[in-house]
Amino acid sequence: MANTLKDYVYDDSFIERMNRAFSDLRADYELSMDADKEKVSELKAMHVDVKNQLSDLISYSSSSSGVISGLRGTGKTHLMLLARHEINENCFTGKANGVFCVYLNVKRLTMPEKFDQELFNRVFSVFLYNEISKQLINILEQFKEDNLIQRFFDCFNRDKKVLIQNMQSAIIKLIRFKEVVRNGNSEFSELSIGTSNITNELHDLIELAETLHTKLNLTGSELSADWSAKYLEETKEQLTKNNTYLSFLNTNTIREELMSLMKLLNLKGMVLYIDEWEKISYNCELQRFLSFYIDRILDNPIYCWISIVPYRGSLYHLDRGADLQHLIDLDENLIFENSSKDRELCLNYFKEFVNKRLAYYFDISKIDVSLMFNNNKNFEKLVLASMGNSRDFGTMLLKCWSEFRAYRTSQLSPGRPYQYISADMVISAIKNNGEKKISNINNNPSILKTWNDLETFCISKKSSHLAIEEKRVNIDAISMQEFSDLIYHRLLHLRKKHVPAKETSIESKLSIYALNYSSIYDLHSSQKKIQFITDYDTIHNRVRRYIYNPTTIINHIKIQSGEIFPCVSCGENISITKMTAAWNNNACPYCGGKIRVE
Repeated sequence: MANTLKDYVYDDSFIERMNRAFSDLRADYELSMDADKEKVSELKAMHVDVKNQLSDLISYSSSSSGVISGLRGTGKTHLMLLARHEINENCFTGKANGVFCVYLNVKRLTMPEKFDQELFNRVFSVFLYNEISKQLINILEQFKEDNLIQRFFDCFNRDKKVLIQNMQSAIIKLIRFKEVVRNGNSEFSELSIGTSNITNELHDLIELAETLHTKLNLTGSELSADWSAKYLEETKEQLTKNNTYLSFLNTNTIREELMSLMKLLNLKGMVLYIDEWEKISYNCELQRFLSFYIDRILDNPIYCWISIVPYRGSLYHLDRGADLQHLIDLDENLIFENSSKDRELCLNYFKEFVNKRLAYYFDISKIDVSLMFNNNKNFEKLVLASMGNSRDFGTMLLKCWSEFRAYRTSQLSPGRPYQYISADMVISAIKNNGEKKISNINNNPSILKTWNDLETFCISKKSSHLAIEEKRVNIDAISMQEFSDLIYHRLLHLRKKHVPAKETSIESKLSIYALNYSSIYDLHSSQKKIQFITDYDTIHNRVRRYIYNPTTIINHIKIQSGEIFPCVSCGENISITKMTAAWNNNACPYCGGKIRVE
């Protein structure tokens, strides 16, 4: 007789594996390509590629730049790490286009309270040199394998003299990079920009030179350990003299150095994957200065991909479509209500998501989604509640499993006990997820007011979805922190853009948004105040009439905080901080009348 889920609730090994399968869903992996090869294999085994976006990113990265956009938990980091692994695994084998990929987690970059563009450039250059040399050394370590060094040898038309000269120059350059980092870390140590184990990495370079010396059957000292150590001492002396290392930290020099390194290693390109862009949005100058820096080094054959969270800062100096040609939008992948095809795509994705994770952690072939659910409606409810977010789905599924274990290990009520995850367990997990999301905004009155305003509007229309006109004033309002935080915490979801309005009198296109399923669960399940919309026909026929004005609540909050004041003569909003002359003179720039009664 086949086992059911109840048979495993006392199995400690099963419980531990099940917990691991759906608990490790965070975004901020720090993979260095050597110690974490097992983690890369895990990500590859569990990755579900929606709409071929992984293969697209790999192919686009060899010759162009772009943006990966998506809310937290949509897989931006995983996509970058898997693409980097595939690109770098093949960059010296002839299978790819000779492109080297560098992953940069800018969350690790810390700056002082006050800094200008020049200081930022220096600190970021140290950070970049460090990551490039560290990650490239890990790739060059592959040359210790006979077959790879022979393939690399072939790239130089089997000319040993050219290969030796180029490897000499490349190792010298990497030694110089590490010494620049050492000096930079020493000067900027108070900035806590992060340090690396430079001594060990320099040792790895010397060891690599010695290995190549042996593999290439060299008789002289061209790539010996003694030669490397000698050059290391010379480099230290040169770079410390009169702070010469500082000349390596400007954008012109770093581009020249990278171009030179690529030429020596016969690389056709280099792509930078910049992750966690939203984590530096707390200071707009960080994003502004970094965008300027990237703009200065970005040009064939150096490319850049940036992962962003919508409405979490800006790209400033970088232009989408010109500088960053491509867009991979992960938020558009799994929208349940877009069409019957998308509904099927969502269900199949999450079944594969569950099955791949279970297959990785369990050796038993019969462990799959059917062990947990015998009712498609319960599984579908969980998929719908996830709003297409795999991290939310995983945490809710783990909660369902916890609820099932608690149920089966307690005193069971009379009747036939549940053999699978039940509807009540799914509902409990959904409510728990909604409560966690609301808890993120409970301590911020203005964001909570904005959420309540959205909820009140949706109740008035009896709809989970609403429309917002794509006008500049509305786009600016949605970009304000009150709405930005609701999107960031996945309480408000963009579902479709550029939809024509139902009424011909409205010229602007509409964006369709939805309130989070979990966070309004009682409103649409028990209280029936809202219908949660699951088909696009309803959006097409009804929701396009439910036009919400985000500027009203934003202005209300600003008035309450004293940031703006409505003119008593004409009603126009006067910004007290920006329109100081008008405010001080009590003269409305719109109507010429008095702003306030004195």
